[in-house]
Amino acid sequence: MSSFHNPITIIIADDHPFYREGLLNVLQSNEKYKVIAEASNGQELVDLALLHEPDILIVDIGMPIINGIEAVKKIAALGLTTRSIALSMHSEDSVMLQMLNAGAMGYLDKNTSKEELFESIDSVVIHDRVFFPASTNSHMMELLSTSDYKPYPEPVLDFTDREKEVIALVCRDFNSKEIADKLHLGHRTIETHRARIMERMNVKSVAGLVAYAYSKKLL
Repeated sequence: MSSFHNPITIIIADDHPFYREGLLNVLQSNEKYKVIAEASNGQELVDLALLHEPDILIVDIGMPIINGIEAVKKIAALGLTTRSIALSMHSEDSVMLQMLNAGAMGYLDKNTSKEELFESIDSVVIHDRVFFPASTNSHMMELLSTSDYKPYPEPVLDFTDREKEVIALVCRDFNSKEIADKLHLGHRTIETHRARIMERMNVKSVAGLVAYAYSKKLL
């Protein structure tokens, strides 16, 4: 399990006040979550994330000054443990891949249901798992395996047999504790493997690791 606050702390970022207010009301209806700040542009989001270090950011991609992709990339570069879920009215494949590569761990359409929003937060924050809606999950896996979008180092990296086991289990939606149990290793050992794998892949999140593994056909 990952470390997080109780309630889970959230910053929401969207340049449309009406949608931001609606999202705030939905999240406030659940006592598990606490919205601690709101941002109306990407630069404001970066500043607020650095100030508050929340558990998760819910980020509109198409924001002014700095868009959501660049904002998430900047926040990841700051070394914060804050996770991110992207929200957008559009679901172009290239945009989704760029958002994952920036460091996001999930992607939701703005027409998502309240239940799916809650599920995505719990998946990413509590279980440290990538989240895609059920309606797009199979497409995302196909996309990651066939995409021409290659933001990863060349040539394909060589991984040890143990690292390949860890990569395969991460891509099967196992978290670090479950991988440790399955491989009969310590939790910290798996965390070290995963951190080293992500560093070599030059990715910032578990979603980036999954994207790399599929795009490089490591599975």
